[in-house]
Amino acid sequence: MINSDIPVVLFVAVVGLCFGSFYNVVILRGLSGESIAFPGSKCPKCNTPLKWWHNIPVLSYLMLGGKCAFCKCKISVQYPLVELITMLLFIAAYLKWGLTVKTLFALLFFSLFLITTVTDILERVILTRHAYILGGAGGVYAILAMFYPQLNGEVYLGQNPLLVSILGIAAGVCVMELLARSGYLIAGTRAFGEGDSYIAGALGAIFGWKYILIVLAAGFVVQFVFSLPLFLINTFKSGEKLTVIEFLLFMILAAVMWFLGNRVEQVIYISGLVLLALIALHLIRNIVRDIKTPSGCTYLPYVPAMILAAFAGMFLWW
Repeated sequence: MINSDIPVVLFVAVVGLCFGSFYNVVILRGLSGESIAFPGSKCPKCNTPLKWWHNIPVLSYLMLGGKCAFCKCKISVQYPLVELITMLLFIAAYLKWGLTVKTLFALLFFSLFLITTVTDILERVILTRHAYILGGAGGVYAILAMFYPQLNGEVYLGQNPLLVSILGIAAGVCVMELLARSGYLIAGTRAFGEGDSYIAGALGAIFGWKYILIVLAAGFVVQFVFSLPLFLINTFKSGEKLTVIEFLLFMILAAVMWFLGNRVEQVIYISGLVLLALIALHLIRNIVRDIKTPSGCTYLPYVPAMILAAFAGMFLWW
């Protein structure tokens, strides 16, 4: 970054903070069903209208010591976090694509990614209107890319952008619905909520049929990585220490088998693989049993994991 870019980056940072403050309103009022325009900002605890100096992004939180100026109730750290993350996303988009039309669409996508992630983490809720806006924006961008080749990225390379987008919507929805409905076979309920399918379809409009499959697969990897420690901790606390021991045994045995490879007799190697498979099946049985129990919510929601994969995909292929 050259020196002449610094003032622009600072301006983009300030704009990002301001939009982040607005996104907090969109998130909270979207969950409560209130209008995002009226009434003005107020404390969610005491409902006292806020002054303008109570709404300065990040700074107001710090100056107030993380507490309401009126009732002194604690202000959620969500507010400054969303503002700072939005600022970083705005800066990243500018540094990647400059002052271009592509940046404007990227900022819209990033904003909806963030809003959807927070609503899902807070309340396990996906607002369908956000998915519709995201998918619609992806379709509009595809149409523009048909007439302006400079908008084409790796996603559309050598193909009709609109067709790629439409097929991406179909692929995202169909794959997620198949996976979600497979839950009836295992746990008697959907494996994923309907909102996940809406978001997968919306992301398909952005990434096309081929790359949405990569995003979905990467999302499962992210979810597994973040959910596994939570699952093991909750399993240990619930008294199912044997499951934790089995998992550790599985990981140790898998590492040993990978290290030995063809260095041992074939019979010993095959016996090790069989033992590994038996431990894996028993672990799966315990995990399925955990899913079936009302208190077995030990897994992080999938949409945030899918969105993290989508963020990476934007910088890699878009």
